[in-house]
Amino acid sequence: MITVTIDTSDLTRKLADFPEALARAQRNALKVIGNVVKNHTTEAFRNPNYRPSPWAPRKDKKATHPLLIKSGDLRQNFRSVVTGPDTVVVGTKVKYAGYHQFGTKHMPARPFFPIDKYGQLTPAVQRDIKDNVEAIYKKEIDKVFGNGGG
Repeated sequence: MITVTIDTSDLTRKLADFPEALARAQRNALKVIGNVVKNHTTEAFRNPNYRPSPWAPRKDKKATHPLLIKSGDLRQNFRSVVTGPDTVVVGTKVKYAGYHQFGTKHMPARPFFPIDKYGQLTPAVQRDIKDNVEAIYKKEIDKVFGNGGG
C-alpha cells in the first residue's frame, strides 16, 4: 500500500498573501502611471516627438523663448496624485493650460498632454505604462510565489 499526502500549507499561505500583494501592486502601478504621463507631458515642451500632434508655429517671429516656455510655470507645474484605489489624476493648476492644450478662437492648440484627438493616451505612453505595470505586478507575484523576485 502506498500513501500519498499532499501538503498544501505553503500554497495556502501564499494564496492568503496574494490579495495584499495585488493591492500593493495596484497602488504602485497607479503612482507609476501618473509619473509616466507627467514625464511625457513635461518632455513634450522640449521634445516634439513627445507631442500628440505638431505645434503650430508662432506668429510673433521676434520672440526668442521656445514656444510655451516663457516663464516655465506651465511646464514645471504638472502633478500626479493617486485619488482612489483605481484612479490617478495628472494635471496642473496653471489656469491657462487648457487654452494651450485645446486652443481658442484666437490661438491654435499646442497640445502637450499625451492624449490624441479621441482622448486616448498616445501609443508611446501606453507602451511605457504597459512595460512598467507588468514589471510591478511580476515583482509582487514573484515575492509571493518565490520566483526570485525577493
